[in-house]
Amino acid sequence: MKIRLNTLLAIWALAVNVSANEEGFISLFNGKTLEGWTAARASGPDNWGAFSVNEAEQAIHTYAGQEDGSEQNNDCLVTEKEFSHFILKLEYKWAGNRYAPRADWDRDAGLLFHVHGDLKKVWPLSFEMQIGETPGDKFVKRRYHTGDLFVLGRNLRCTTPITGKIYDPNGEPVVGGHVKTRLGAEKPKGEWNEMEIQVHGAEKATFILNGEIVLELKNMGRKNPDGSFTPLQKGHIGLQAEWAEIMYRNIRIKELPSE
Repeated sequence: MKIRLNTLLAIWALAVNVSANEEGFISLFNGKTLEGWTAARASGPDNWGAFSVNEAEQAIHTYAGQEDGSEQNNDCLVTEKEFSHFILKLEYKWAGNRYAPRADWDRDAGLLFHVHGDLKKVWPLSFEMQIGETPGDKFVKRRYHTGDLFVLGRNLRCTTPITGKIYDPNGEPVVGGHVKTRLGAEKPKGEWNEMEIQVHGAEKATFILNGEIVLELKNMGRKNPDGSFTPLQKGHIGLQAEWAEIMYRNIRIKELPSE
């Protein structure tokens, strides 16, 4: 008996979905609403600040419908739930427009983790896997790479191996701040990029862009006024809207057992 190609493809797709479910990932975004998230600049049930849902793309869309070059506010969308040990994956792509006061900057956004403190603050205390346009088509003031590290908090600390300011897996560990990755593996504007962070509490975080490790950091925590150090074990997940139109989709997480 012959089996039609469409039937075989359907069976294969089902197998893929079952395999994905067996990996233990759950979705943080249902493609239709922002349920489970909260925006710093949200002002009501129908106003999510810079964020909205693009149902056609099944994506979270920043600054949707806003005129290119117009003046806009930055914003941050965070999960209601906190996470400690996990693997987080998502896709992003640049949607085109840029906004004042950064209308002539390279496009900029970010994925935040271990977000804590005042969640209405932009930016909240956290560690950031930078999302940056590389190379930019109108670079004037910044050049960030997707996978750079930002430490968002004066008293937050981590270590990462770098040589100078460019990531080198064989370099000497130093205190984090803004650390550039060793490569720019972002796909051309308009194409979806896959990014991933693997976080093990305060011990270690690994940044992965399009299947390639671009940065690792360790010993995440807070320096206290008395000089002691408190490890930072958990926090919320955050997405930035930073004066550039971007879409986020397929946001899923797999929680890991604590070690």
